[in-house]
Amino acid sequence: MELFSIKARSSREDIHISGAERIVSIKELEKTVLNILKKVNRENADFISIKIEKLDRKPIILKKSLCIKELKFSNFREANSFAIDYLSEITGIKKERLSYLIALIHSGASPNGENMRGAMIVNQRGERLELDRYRGVRTTTVDFIYREDILKRLLDLGFTERTLDALALSTKNLYNENILAEYCVSDDRDYITGYIATKEEYIRIFPLKEKGNRKGGRIYFVKNDTDINELYNYLENYPILIKDVCLKKI
Repeated sequence: MELFSIKARSSREDIHISGAERIVSIKELEKTVLNILKKVNRENADFISIKIEKLDRKPIILKKSLCIKELKFSNFREANSFAIDYLSEITGIKKERLSYLIALIHSGASPNGENMRGAMIVNQRGERLELDRYRGVRTTTVDFIYREDILKRLLDLGFTERTLDALALSTKNLYNENILAEYCVSDDRDYITGYIATKEEYIRIFPLKEKGNRKGGRIYFVKNDTDINELYNYLENYPILIKDVCLKKI
C-alpha cells in the first residue's frame, strides 16, 4: 500500500503557533488534510504550510508505544525538581546543568529569546549539539496505524489528541538507541501538563510549567558518542508506524 506523509505548521510574524503530522493512505489523504488544516489554522496565523510526500521507504513497525504513566505535583517548581532528579539519574548530567537547560526551555531557548522551532539536543556531558539553535531538530514521519481506535481509547480515559501526538513522537525518539530521555513542555500558555520520556515510560507530569507562559519546547538527551547527522536523518526521515498503545501503567 502506498503511504503519504503529511506535515503541517502555522505561524504568525515568524513565531510558531501549531504543527501536525500524519502518515495515511491515499484513500484517507483528503479528509486528513482538511482535519489538519482546521487544527493548525488558529490564533490568527498568517502563514500555514502543508507538505504531502509519498513515503520512499518502508516504515519501521513498532508493536506498542511507550507505556503511559501520570504524576501530579503541588506546583511546577516541585514537578521540575522531580524531573531534574530523574533525568540526572538517567543521563548522568549534573543537576545544576539540567536546571539551566530546563530554565532555557521555559524562557525561550532560541538565541533570540523565543521558542526554538524544534528540539534541543544535549549529550551526557551537558553539551548542546543541535546544528542550528534556532531550528533545533524536529521529529517527523511517525503515526499510529489504528489512530482513530487508539484516540478513542485515550479519550475514554480522559486524555486528548495532544497526548496521542506527543506519545507517537516520544515513542519514535526513544526507539533510537542513542536517545536516553526526553523533556517536553508545550508552548501553549494554557496547557501546563508536560512529560518526560524514557526507554520504558512516557510520564505525564502536572503541572510542569507555569500557567500563562507561552514559552516551551523539547530536550532530547543523547549518548556522548552520538553521530549527530545520523540522528537528524533518523528523526526527520525514517518513517515509523506504531500498532498499539501501552496503557498497563495507568
